[in-house]
Amino acid sequence: MKRREAIQNMFLLSAGLTLMSSCQFSESGPVYANVPLEKGQRTLIDLLTNAILPTEGTEVTTPESTIDFILTMLNDCTDPEDIQAYLLGMKEFQQGIKELHNTAFKKLTVEQQIALFEGIGDSEKMTEAAKTFFNKTAGMTRQHFTSSEYFMKNRLDFEFAPGRYLGCEPV
Repeated sequence: MKRREAIQNMFLLSAGLTLMSSCQFSESGPVYANVPLEKGQRTLIDLLTNAILPTEGTEVTTPESTIDFILTMLNDCTDPEDIQAYLLGMKEFQQGIKELHNTAFKKLTVEQQIALFEGIGDSEKMTEAAKTFFNKTAGMTRQHFTSSEYFMKNRLDFEFAPGRYLGCEPV
């Protein structure tokens, strides 16, 4: 009898190990094959987009977050050379912030972030790659917002084609 229980327990254990190996225990989000990012870099882009265009306190809802939109655009619509230039610009942007403020971007106050954004074009500590990174991120952040349903309906009074049917209207 004990032999039968031992065989059953071994079978259950092996089945459990097989099923457990296919489980994912980390919440890494979507994988972008062409854009190799570290967790800190993903966080930097997220903080930067929220500082450029804060959406807290608004009713803006989009099917995907701004960071996912930017990474999808980079992954699917950008050449590999431009992706490498973007990643290089990100590293140089981080270094420029450390040289200017002796701290990381996430520790800057809102006033310091605004001053950084206004003076990024004139800054000698920021390289051209860092400026390109910032400009590309800011442009894609604006593109994500201006193509959202909230902006199109509430700000532009956009109606999907074919629009309304206005019957019995004088011509």
